[in-house]
Amino acid sequence: MAFRKFHFFASVLFLLFTNSLFADSHVRIVRLSDVEGSVQIDRNTGQGFEKALMNMPITEGARLKTAAGGRAEVEFENGTVLRLADNSSVDFQNLSLRSDGQRSSDIHLNDGTVYVNYKKKGGDDLKLDAANETINLDHERDVHFRLQLQNNQAKLAVFKGELDVPDNGKLAKVRKGETLNLDFNDDSKTILAKNISTLPADEWNSQRNDYDTQYTSTFNHSQFPYQYGYSDLSYYGSFFDAVGYGTLWRPFGVSALWDPFGAGAWSYYPGFGYTWVSGYPWGWTPYRYGTWVYVPTYGWAWQPGGWNTWNAAPVFLNAPGTWQRPLPPPVRGVVRPTVLVGNPAFTRPVIARRHTPGGMMPMPAGATSSSATGVGGAQPSSRAATSMSRPGRAEQSAPAPRSAPSPMPRMSPAPAGGSHTVTPSRPSHQ
Repeated sequence: MAFRKFHFFASVLFLLFTNSLFADSHVRIVRLSDVEGSVQIDRNTGQGFEKALMNMPITEGARLKTAAGGRAEVEFENGTVLRLADNSSVDFQNLSLRSDGQRSSDIHLNDGTVYVNYKKKGGDDLKLDAANETINLDHERDVHFRLQLQNNQAKLAVFKGELDVPDNGKLAKVRKGETLNLDFNDDSKTILAKNISTLPADEWNSQRNDYDTQYTSTFNHSQFPYQYGYSDLSYYGSFFDAVGYGTLWRPFGVSALWDPFGAGAWSYYPGFGYTWVSGYPWGWTPYRYGTWVYVPTYGWAWQPGGWNTWNAAPVFLNAPGTWQRPLPPPVRGVVRPTVLVGNPAFTRPVIARRHTPGGMMPMPAGATSSSATGVGGAQPSSRAATSMSRPGRAEQSAPAPRSAPSPMPRMSPAPAGGSHTVTPSRPSHQ
């Protein structure tokens, strides 16, 4: 009898373990990649809406809204983009990773205008709800469209590809260059127009698409499993290979005195605690994945990796003794506000990219640029540096660049399982 009880108990434990092992995960994050004007976010903390900051993680249950003159952009892992025009509101009802490894996203449009640039990858799917209808994006092809919702009426315009839209129990096919007008109070008023009317936010949406297309053209999934944030790495910095450290990335125009954690914010998320939010426009991927490495006499650079989980707090190696590690604020009571650090701009200035007449940024001594077939696609050319500025309505003049990076010494391999012991020749703070 005792053996049977033990066997039953062990079986129950095994079933509980296997069910949890193969259950869908809801710890995904997507990126608030652009914020212009008045944009607010509810991080599902019970504290309601607050000012949204660029590079904030968006988790399941979050809500995002724009006021008059506000615009926002959200990037998903596979490069799919959701953009909100002004006076728009969406809820992120589901952000899950299925047991088969594919991602599922459910977005509810409350009102306003959104643009969706859907990129098909594997079995990932995205559902966009509006009123009582759901658009399922699980196509074999990419699709780019605009959806307006106001007073229980919707207009869906397709810029690229085609969509099957629920209409009175059937599926209406909307092709490129067409607009489907829906009245959820009267099905007889459904009209398919053979044209697309122009809205004020169309140009902004088009510029953002062009930027992403240009600066993700060399994206290599074998080296970067996630596409969100990649275009900003290509635009704002470059990759190089350093002996003993492998491939590193660094933003243009910084010196050995630069501190990658000198400006940003700590924002609280249920289940994760306080999470670092970078104030730099490229500050997503280098702070969510991989490691910041301090190279003696050269300064900080980002080492890609650690793709299996995302970082809430800074991860670093070789920090000099004078450097002050960024620490999250203490958790006290039920009110956990976002805390700013330094003087973060949280805007997207137009950056003047530094390049030589030959088109390539000079590599430090002892370092080489990465292969053009891999992450080296981020290396700037004179054409890429001048053909497009970072799109955004509230463009600002770029600050004067700091001194060029100090030459990088040829380094010996890092000791196994540990870091170098470094006594920097000068402090690392700005």
